[in-house]
Amino acid sequence: MAPSRRKRRAALLLGALLVLSALLSCACGERRRGQGRAVGGPNIVLVVADDLDVRTAERLPRLRRLLADRGTSFENAFVTDALCCPSRATILRGQYAHNHGIRGNEPPRGGFERFRRLEGSTVATWLKAAGYRTAYFGKYMNGYGRSETRVPPGWDEWHAVAGNYLSSWYNDNGRVRYYSPALYNDTDLIAEKATSYLRRTAGRGAPFFVVLAPRAPHQPAVPPPRYADAFPEAPLPRGPSFDERDVSDKPRWVRDNPRLGRKKLEFLGSLYRRRLRSMLAVEDLVERLLRTLRESGQLENTYIFFTSDNGFHMGHHRLPEGKWTAYEEDIRVPLLVRGPGVPEGRVLPHLVLNNDLAPTFGRLGGARVPGYVDGRSLVLLLRRDPPSRHSWRSAFLVEAASHGESGRPGLVAVRTRGHLYVEYESGERELYDLRRDPHQLRNLYRRAPRGLVRDLKGRLEALADCSGEGCRAAEDGPGRDGGR
Repeated sequence: MAPSRRKRRAALLLGALLVLSALLSCACGERRRGQGRAVGGPNIVLVVADDLDVRTAERLPRLRRLLADRGTSFENAFVTDALCCPSRATILRGQYAHNHGIRGNEPPRGGFERFRRLEGSTVATWLKAAGYRTAYFGKYMNGYGRSETRVPPGWDEWHAVAGNYLSSWYNDNGRVRYYSPALYNDTDLIAEKATSYLRRTAGRGAPFFVVLAPRAPHQPAVPPPRYADAFPEAPLPRGPSFDERDVSDKPRWVRDNPRLGRKKLEFLGSLYRRRLRSMLAVEDLVERLLRTLRESGQLENTYIFFTSDNGFHMGHHRLPEGKWTAYEEDIRVPLLVRGPGVPEGRVLPHLVLNNDLAPTFGRLGGARVPGYVDGRSLVLLLRRDPPSRHSWRSAFLVEAASHGESGRPGLVAVRTRGHLYVEYESGERELYDLRRDPHQLRNLYRRAPRGLVRDLKGRLEALADCSGEGCRAAEDGPGRDGGR
């Protein structure tokens, strides 16, 4: 071959190699840019207790030592629909219930069959698209049954309860297995599965988003044997609203409840102690989680959020055990956060919601958060110089579908920093001044200033059918520092 031809072929080969190298470099660069935030991004862990009210959480000193003392607590954290499936849908989607459409635990209003149509876009799919590894352990949605071998979109590792809230079956990455309750405590099982996953994967490749959802302290609140005798003398809390003497100003569904008798009081006391005992295993779960993260070198790069899907009432306003109301016992939940740069031992007064969790996780992970989201990121509140509570939301919507078992009609309510105003489908109304009457004993609706009622009605109307940015504007009210 002539030297000139060889030179031309060599030049062409070199040019082709340069083009190929550039293309590969570009492709890798695109992959890094698409996942760039995730490659060096923080890990995110969410622990969601089941039916944990604030009063019960306050009886758990290890939880306070492990999380609250090492991070930030939100003293005004709320859920916007105090029931399992609606709240869990809100946590995963960042929407009010009237927007995601999950209004109950069972079909046709809610549960897994209704939620599955939304699974294509959840915080798991957002973070997975941003380069995160995702894992779920524990309770998911009512109706996610034993016949369901499919793993929902967005989850790389999947260990979810399969069946009703008492089920001992788990879907382990598409394979349904039975775990005898005689051998496995539910919370301990979740802790073992989650820490095993973290030991295998933490610090190896992309960051992770992990959800741990134990069923404690939900009824029947079965503790592991090691805690069977804990809290032997713990009395049932009896605040001012407990077995309320005069409910003549309450709606009919409350008035229809008789005063609590001896047997009911004994049952509530026993349930309260079982709830506390079951939460000791959750403290163990948190402790094991932190130890595993520390041993893997990932603790300092991990945000840990602890909350509950709703609160729980036990004898308040004569109501026996339950949830699904707009009263403080049901909508107020613990929210504790520790992680990189989060101030330790700080308590914030801002109104924060379960609506805010998904956009917060998306923001932390550099994911694209869809425009349909109603909540707002809490990232600014996790810094050392958070915005004033007066420049934060001043109101939010509470909603709940009718509850046939209790006779409670459906409701919508607006909760501001100082008031709760409730409208029931029955036409009944409640209004409480939370600064003067934090236990909601005196319904002021019929004697409150008409201007106050008019303002609260207006705020409720703005929130009742809001969506996306419109919800955030309605929560801020007339002026960033507004809101009664």
